[in-house]
Amino acid sequence: MNRMNRQLVIFSFAILSSALLSSCSGVPKGPCMVNCGGGGNATVSVVLTATPTDPNSSLSIQAFSATITGITLTDSTGKAVPLTLNSGAYIAEFTRVTSDSTVLAANLPVPAATYNQVQVFFSGPPSVTFCTQANPGVPGCAAGTVASVTGAAGSATVATSFSLAANQQTGIVVNANLPNSVTLNGQAITAVNLGAANVFTASALPPAAGATDLSAGQLSHIDDVMGTVTAASGSTLTIHTTTRGDITATANGSTQYDCLANNFSCVQLNGVAIVDTILNTDGTFTLTFYEPVDSGAADIIEGVVTGVPNSVTNQVPIVVTDTVFASSNSILSGQVHLGDQVVVTYTPTAGNTFTIFSKGLGLPIQSFTSSNNVSAILPGQTIAFPATTFIAQSGVTPGSAGTQDIALRYTRVTGTITSVAVPFFSGNNFPPFFGLTLIQQFGTTNGRLSLDGVSTLTGITNGSTFSTSALYLGTPSSPQFVAQTVRAH
Repeated sequence: MNRMNRQLVIFSFAILSSALLSSCSGVPKGPCMVNCGGGGNATVSVVLTATPTDPNSSLSIQAFSATITGITLTDSTGKAVPLTLNSGAYIAEFTRVTSDSTVLAANLPVPAATYNQVQVFFSGPPSVTFCTQANPGVPGCAAGTVASVTGAAGSATVATSFSLAANQQTGIVVNANLPNSVTLNGQAITAVNLGAANVFTASALPPAAGATDLSAGQLSHIDDVMGTVTAASGSTLTIHTTTRGDITATANGSTQYDCLANNFSCVQLNGVAIVDTILNTDGTFTLTFYEPVDSGAADIIEGVVTGVPNSVTNQVPIVVTDTVFASSNSILSGQVHLGDQVVVTYTPTAGNTFTIFSKGLGLPIQSFTSSNNVSAILPGQTIAFPATTFIAQSGVTPGSAGTQDIALRYTRVTGTITSVAVPFFSGNNFPPFFGLTLIQQFGTTNGRLSLDGVSTLTGITNGSTFSTSALYLGTPSSPQFVAQTVRAH
């Protein structure tokens, strides 16, 4: 291998081979003079994404989770190099990462070497919660069909060939191909196997210029992180999540805030917040958006609505997709898991109406925030609430929770693109339990849109599959969806 080839970092997974940054600045035009291998460490960050099931398969998946316990690189001599993950027990929710990337590891020193294998370890059991709805246009899961299928602990091995040079700063995206991991019988999922062939792949970060809206020196959007602020100093904060570890991010002059002061003074130590960040090439994070959720420690459940709420009993059925545990005396810690079914009982209070965590998106006229009746909540919407009471799911019997506050959060939805006319795009073929058979329009907000797979919305071709993180407002809003992230698959 000549000197120039030693400068290139090549990831090759089956038919994929993409060049990473060289150990010298930019693409080399001549022989490398410094940092050209021969020992030392590279710096590597790793993010997680997922490829969704085909929208034409008519599946209704509410949650798909597994605990990732390790990632190991094996070099050409057979030496295994384990990577330290962002959390010792990293609970991945794969439906989330069809549209949003999450951080598996950041800023890790990795020996400069040639590597030929990546291994992903996950503890059992991986779990998929889904339902069926054979009647198009009928919102909600068919009665009695919400179920979970579990797999087994294990690992997945990906053959590869790539070289890391000393002082290289780069990234890897590990992608889970969900269609390859499940066995289907119509709309039902009968088995899940994350260790099956061709489930996990990997590729280089940053993506090619035409496949991202990121700037030079940036690896990935890491958006919609909800957790507790455990540190705040100067312009830097640390936010702790219950399932994916901590992220420490630094604000700059472009950071946006959804709070009265509109600056970093909005950051509340020990409060719950939602942040958007960008993972940089050097493994640091830039804070791009901050929105406070709760000023004090709170137990919060987030989940996707699976059925039509009962306005007589004020109950809403959900499947849990995220949580925040109170720092002390938590009623959720150890009791709730991603994919659990929970029936939420809402107790209205005088003058209290629902909330939307809009994250700075421009919203059309909507009725959600003027309501305090669960009849305003739709199957397919994602809601978050502080849990005042909680009983865990037992077997197939759903758990229960009580609350006095409900907020609209971001739904992860996959469909087929039908048209793009910036700032809008349209799609169809949504999961059947949404009850949506017509083409739906999605609004976007300038400066608040993260793209992956394309550099502009107009780069998405009609008929292709997309996943989005969007507020599902429902009628009478027009459009019914407002998107903050869009990934073209």
